[in-house]
Amino acid sequence: MDNKTTGTLEGSNTGFRITYNFQSPGPAVLCSVHQLEFKTSLLEVVEELHICRAAESRYEEQISKLVVEKQELEWQKESIQHQYNALSSQHEETIISLKKQFQTQVNAAEEEKGKFQLSSEAKEREINGLKDELKVLQVSKYNLEKKLSELEQKWMKQQD
Repeated sequence: MDNKTTGTLEGSNTGFRITYNFQSPGPAVLCSVHQLEFKTSLLEVVEELHICRAAESRYEEQISKLVVEKQELEWQKESIQHQYNALSSQHEETIISLKKQFQTQVNAAEEEKGKFQLSSEAKEREINGLKDELKVLQVSKYNLEKKLSELEQKWMKQQD
């Protein structure tokens, strides 16, 4: 009578599959060897399972740390984005204010330039008027000197 005992051991997460084969009526040594091989295979599978579970645990811890770090980075990003928006807005307001101040200064300078130009034109007209008056006075002086000279000659002739 040849009775065989067969079985399969599968690891749930390991993907290992161990198949064993026992023969009952055969020699005791052969049975012992098969049992020893089965126990060794079983221990290897259990050890691999422990290793896989430890690795899985480490991976889960790393994933948790990465998730926390990602969240912190997102908060930092949001904070920096708010700071950037505030500074950008402040910069725009400052630029607008400076443009207004500059435009006010330009307008004041143009107004002052206009006043100086009007004043310069008035002074130029006044100078031209004085030049014309000087010419008239010079002509008048010349005419008076001429008349004086004629009168002196006439007087000199009369005295002679």
